[in-house]
Amino acid sequence: MYTSTYPESSTDDRRVASLEAENAHLRALLLRAHRRAAADAERQERLGRFLDAERRASRDEADRVAAEKARVLAEAESAAARYERSLADGAVRLANVEELNAQLRASEELNRRILWTTTDCVKVLDLDGRLIALSANGPEVFGVANFAELIGRPWIGFWSCEESRASIAKALDAARAGRPSRFQAVLETGPARATVTWWDIAVTPVDGNDGRPERILAVSRDISELKQNEARQTLLMQELAHRVKNTLAMVQAVATQTLRNAVSLQAAGEALGARLLALAQAHDVLMQGAWSSTDLRRLVDGAVALHGDGAPDRFHVGGPEVTLAARPGLTLALMLHELGTNAAKYGALSSPAGHVAIAWEIASLRGEDHLLFRWEEIGGPPVSHPTRTGFGTRLIERSLVHSFAGNVRLTYPPTGVVLTMEAPLAAVVGEVT
Repeated sequence: MYTSTYPESSTDDRRVASLEAENAHLRALLLRAHRRAAADAERQERLGRFLDAERRASRDEADRVAAEKARVLAEAESAAARYERSLADGAVRLANVEELNAQLRASEELNRRILWTTTDCVKVLDLDGRLIALSANGPEVFGVANFAELIGRPWIGFWSCEESRASIAKALDAARAGRPSRFQAVLETGPARATVTWWDIAVTPVDGNDGRPERILAVSRDISELKQNEARQTLLMQELAHRVKNTLAMVQAVATQTLRNAVSLQAAGEALGARLLALAQAHDVLMQGAWSSTDLRRLVDGAVALHGDGAPDRFHVGGPEVTLAARPGLTLALMLHELGTNAAKYGALSSPAGHVAIAWEIASLRGEDHLLFRWEEIGGPPVSHPTRTGFGTRLIERSLVHSFAGNVRLTYPPTGVVLTMEAPLAAVVGEVT
């Protein structure tokens, strides 16, 4: 058994010292552990605070990012909506533009068709009066082959009539000053300018954006037919005046002769009324021929209807178709009335058994066609030569010769009065004054 050589107290002291040293060492370790734990706790606290700050920052950043994202999305959606609206508006505007362009093209096409199909001659001039554009009938109007001979040439150069040129020059000056004008002009075209047409022309200034004339529009309408109608109307009026004067002269002569030979005022009125009625009937026949001609058969039928008493066998009429001029027709109608009146009073028509033969023909005499006319009374009382010359005789002997430029013979054989007339056909169908 081991036995210590040291005393027991020193052993205890050493043990106590060792234990104290161990305790001190443990306390130092514990202190270091506490400190380390405190440091770790502090570090954990700082880390926690950092982590909390980081988390808060992360949350704030996330919120900021989310808000920014939401803002960006909102702006994107707004931009998209605006873009869509812009696209829609653009589509609407494009549709409107396309519709306007279509309308403009249709309007331009319509204007082109109007310009190319109008019967008027439409011309666009510059301010110097040179042709810029014109309707399709331009070359035909101006008597040239194609448009190349028109474009760029002075419009006034196509007019040869001095009066027309003066009117055009005046109209162009007025258009340059901003005033419209209208006038009529004569255009001569073709070889030796033999083709003459009349035009009613309207010249109008075309203003630019500054309100001043920049072009001149000239629209010409062919009024040649209207001018011809006016000339014909003037001629007809002159002819009507001539015919009225002739008719009044004839009425005056009839009235004078009737009053001169009348035995009483009552007899004069009756005779004058009957003669004017015969003239009126002849005028009715002339009206059917537009006062220029009448059919001989119609004149004879008028006399037959007036003096035939409705009996179909009182007149025997025959002859070819002959057209008389107005004055010879009136004279012959009056002559037939006088012959019929005398026949009803004293001749063949005064007897129930009597009748009148009227005949005419066209024959060639002395190399010229003549009208041969014959009135013959048959079956009436015996006839003798009158002791005095009455109105009917003077009418036959004077008026017929003058109107027909021929020969008239009135005879009185016992069988009945006979009238024969011979006149050149040209004098019968053409007016002789």
